[in-house]
Order: sequence, then structure tokens, then C-alpha cells
Amino acid sequence: MKLSIHVNFDGRCAEAFAFYETHLGGVIGSLLAYKDSPLKGSVPIDWQDKIIHGVISIDSFELVGADSVPEEYEQPTGFCLLLRLPSIEQVEMLFAAFKEEGHVILTPQKTFWSPCYAIVNDRFGVPWKLNCVP
Repeated sequence: MKLSIHVNFDGRCAEAFAFYETHLGGVIGSLLAYKDSPLKGSVPIDWQDKIIHGVISIDSFELVGADSVPEEYEQPTGFCLLLRLPSIEQVEMLFAAFKEEGHVILTPQKTFWSPCYAIVNDRFGVPWKLNCVP
């Protein structure tokens, strides 16, 4: 058994995965567009290049995603993706990248459990907790 997280995007799944590939060292396994699936008739013509199923591996973790049509899209809530990072510098570097056009909830700071911890929603609406665990 393997647990993966599936995130719905607002039409920017491919852009988000490219961002995660760059900043998290991920490897995109697949990006299947609606136009290449049996469900191509279920979305508008201008939505055909959007992603119906995408997979990116980040170390041993798999993030799965898809673009939801605008009338069905809801920004992710009720969870955060937690990154355990080995240094304060990595927390600060990722925080700087994720906060660009995103929403800062907690700036990087020392906590009773971590020398550096931050919370940010990236520009794609995905909530992240960045936790330094040296």
C-alpha cells in the first residue's frame, strides 16, 4: 500500500508541477491532458489542454493533481503538506519561493519543536508547513 495526496488545481496543475519540480527537486511522472482522455467531451474546448491526471514524485512521496473546471474548483483547506527540511537555510529558501504571489500564514521562526518553522499557501493555493528537523 502507498499513500499519495491528490490536490485539485484551478487550471494551473502543469504550472504548479513545474514549480514543484524546480523548487522541490521533483520528477514529473505524467501530465495527462483532458484532450487525451475519454473525458475530453466533459470539459469546454478551452479546457482541453488542462490536466486531468498528473503525478510528480518528490523524494519517496507522490503528489497527484488535476485541474478542476472553474465551477467545481475549491481551494484546498483542512490540511497542509508538511516538508521536513534538514536546515534553516532550506526552510527560508523554500519559504521565499512559496510566498511569491502566495499567502503567508507564519513567517519562518523558532518554535519549541523546531529551530525554524513556517506556514504558507503557495500561489496555487496549496497550504505548506515547512519544518526544520536537523
